[in-house]
Amino acid sequence: MQEYLLPIKYAFITFPFIALLFTFPFAIYQYKKYGYINKFRIFILYSFLLYLIAAYYLVILPLPKTRDIKSLQRPGTQYYSLVPFRFISNIFKETSVVLTKPSTYKYLLTERAFLQAVFNGILLTPLGIYLRYYFKKDLKKTLAITFLVSLFFEITQLTALYGIYNAPYRIFDIDDLFLNTLSGYIGYLITPIFAFFLPDTNEIDNNVNFEEIRVSYFRRILAFFIDMFIIGLVPNIKENIIFEGLIYFVYFILIVYFTNGKTIGKWLTSTRVKGRENKLSFEEVFKRYGILYFGIFGLNKALLSAATLNLNSAIGYVFVVITLIQFVIIFLILVHAVLCVIKKNRFFYEKISNTRIVVSK
Repeated sequence: MQEYLLPIKYAFITFPFIALLFTFPFAIYQYKKYGYINKFRIFILYSFLLYLIAAYYLVILPLPKTRDIKSLQRPGTQYYSLVPFRFISNIFKETSVVLTKPSTYKYLLTERAFLQAVFNGILLTPLGIYLRYYFKKDLKKTLAITFLVSLFFEITQLTALYGIYNAPYRIFDIDDLFLNTLSGYIGYLITPIFAFFLPDTNEIDNNVNFEEIRVSYFRRILAFFIDMFIIGLVPNIKENIIFEGLIYFVYFILIVYFTNGKTIGKWLTSTRVKGRENKLSFEEVFKRYGILYFGIFGLNKALLSAATLNLNSAIGYVFVVITLIQFVIIFLILVHAVLCVIKKNRFFYEKISNTRIVVSK
């Protein structure tokens, strides 16, 4: 039993790190497709991710302690089994079960061959449930996907974990393909039992009023980092402050004005800037991003440049004064931001420009 519990333990340990990598593309996809992120959908998809990690670890763990697997094996070791239903004969060979004596059936629970067959017979059962319940796949697609996932597992074993080891440490078994696919089929059949206690995924997005959805700070920050990444792709942008300012003007003012409130980051997160009217005015855009990027960020950049120039100058107090000014400005902005988050108010540059971020779905 320990050989099955250990991979599940490692799955729970590594899940947060893998989930973190999964979060950003997941969020972008949800925002683009649905316009918001449903909490129940988060639970379903992240539980699905955890299940896939656990299933994969159950196939590959425990890992051998050396890459030189071949030296530990006998010459002529066979790495595959292509005889179907051999697991049945193995069960009778390794167990003390007598078909005519039901009292001997209890020995099955302690025999490796039987437990391994049962494990393979339930490994992809949850996959069948997820495919039918959430992804709405029919029986044929469920069986096909389950078979392909099982084939991926077997190829992983046959290739010695994609060549990391010099020989397979587990064999490619055609019985595993059959039992895994069967487990997916069982999952498909029992899905209605679970679906009875869960909401209908076709209805969880009904009655969503996008005008009442408040754009989260996570969503705003995600859009911001996407935009900063896009701007960072411009060659030599940091070498000339005038060129950098021109890029920011084009990206955050002109493009936002002509697209009625969207940047690439906002488009990917299904948000936009909205003014007093449905159509943004140039004045509103200019005030909003002029204050933010040319005022706050620009002033901070100018002070940083001035402090750097005076770092080794004879008038040392100039550097100290500029640094203190920077600190005070940053501190005040942070306090303002924290208060806005707590009170759910608009930031000062939004109030001045009469703009806000809304869902564009």
